[in-house]
Amino acid sequence: MRRLSGTRRAGVCLALVFVLLLSLFLPACSVAPKRYSTVIDGPFDTATQLVIYAKKKSDADAFFSLFRERLESWDKLADIYYEYDGINNLRTLNLAAGVAPVELDALLLDLLDYGRLAKETTNGRVDLLLGPVLSIWHAARTAGIDDPETARVPTDEELSRAAEIAKRSTLVIDRDAGTAYLSEPGSSVDVGAFAKGYATERICSELEGLGYTDFAANVGGNLRVSGTAAGEKWVLSVRDPAGAGTIGEVEADGALSLATSGSYQRYYVVNGVRYHHILDPDTNAPAAFGWASVSVLTGDAGVADVLSTALFCLDYEAGVLLLSTLASPVSVLWITESGEQYAFGAFAEGGGR
Repeated sequence: MRRLSGTRRAGVCLALVFVLLLSLFLPACSVAPKRYSTVIDGPFDTATQLVIYAKKKSDADAFFSLFRERLESWDKLADIYYEYDGINNLRTLNLAAGVAPVELDALLLDLLDYGRLAKETTNGRVDLLLGPVLSIWHAARTAGIDDPETARVPTDEELSRAAEIAKRSTLVIDRDAGTAYLSEPGSSVDVGAFAKGYATERICSELEGLGYTDFAANVGGNLRVSGTAAGEKWVLSVRDPAGAGTIGEVEADGALSLATSGSYQRYYVVNGVRYHHILDPDTNAPAAFGWASVSVLTGDAGVADVLSTALFCLDYEAGVLLLSTLASPVSVLWITESGEQYAFGAFAEGGGR
């Protein structure tokens, strides 16, 4: 048998070392992402479910921490019920109505500007200045839930007075001064129809900019996904208002949002009649177009949140007309109180009418 020369032996040894080193490095490069999840309770008075596919737990934990921090900050800024030390929020603005402009964080001014745009886009179906009317219903609903025996419906006189204040009020935003001002004493803004969706979109877009992807965030029913579920498409579906199951399944990847407005969760009962929380600006009462839920699928969580509320306050034909004015692709699933389904866009591919 021929012996290897010193040069060849060295070459073989180097090759073996290289193969060995390569075998050590390959597993680290081919580690499959794992699924990590958590639940955040509290912000926006709801539960937020987060899922991310990451190769390292530390990456997932960093994502969860950043999301929580941003969500808690948005919650405090958009709060209309409580004040916080060192923060001027929407409660601060409302308390100063008719008195003086209030200096606000630029993010909050962005939210208010978005609310004004939402009012214009939806022809007033979503109106951030309807606060006086919404606050009356909120108080009645809270009291009715706490003590069903004394539950009452606000009077027409109460609602008319509040609606007049809302109609007279204007919101003045001064970007140079960094202030906002409500012109009418007793007026107030209410961003409940879009704040969660808007905040969700801002947070997710920021985290995507930081390099995070392959995640899903469900902020109290406002769902936003990014990338893929470990290489697979995300499956987005709508809760069946009549049961525990889901309907209207859609598969997708990339940045996509799903928001649902429904009458089946936040409501109270007076004399056997259920009064939900989504108000029709034309009647100053819970919208009565026969919908149990309206779900909107589109690329922006803020848009999805706004449109789900607006379409709940319109009949089907008027809703489709509104959708025809939008530039971005939108899919909608309407479900009536009797269980009928009406679908538009991607939802129509899987059924509906």
